[in-house]
Amino acid sequence: MTLFKNNCLIACLAYLLTIIGFLALTAGFFTPFWNVSEKGGTKTFSGLLMTCNSSFSCSFDIAQIEKFANGDFSGIQIESMTLGIAGWVFGLLTLIFVMVYSCFPITVTGVLSIIAALISGVTGVACVIMYGKGILTISEAAVSWSLGLYSGGSALMILVVIVLVINICVL
Repeated sequence: MTLFKNNCLIACLAYLLTIIGFLALTAGFFTPFWNVSEKGGTKTFSGLLMTCNSSFSCSFDIAQIEKFANGDFSGIQIESMTLGIAGWVFGLLTLIFVMVYSCFPITVTGVLSIIAALISGVTGVACVIMYGKGILTISEAAVSWSLGLYSGGSALMILVVIVLVINICVL
């Protein structure tokens, strides 16, 4: 009898990594702490979807976010938002596919899981790189923890791809 019957333990590891990665993607994407800037004693926290000030009054208005972003960065922020949404949606699909694959280890669901996780990870990394490059144009802004959390979630999705490839192809 083998240690990994139907490779269940590795599939469960992939599922655990997917859950943690998706939670990191969700928290990173939906929080307003991608960058922090201070003007005239007022701190402004900005994310991909909203902007907040020191008193935590937040705005979900895209015009307000563009006002903070000013210039070339507003276009980069919208492009980053698009890639971020794609990364999050494919992360959700990965969560669903890996859950199904963990219960019913059929190669097709494993391959769908790999494709969804790869797209999630790659679009997430592209989002972070684009946003990081764009934030350099705003001299008073500094990156914050949400960006790191989203980066970590994207890295975990890429790790899920590696674990699933090992599970499907090697074992």
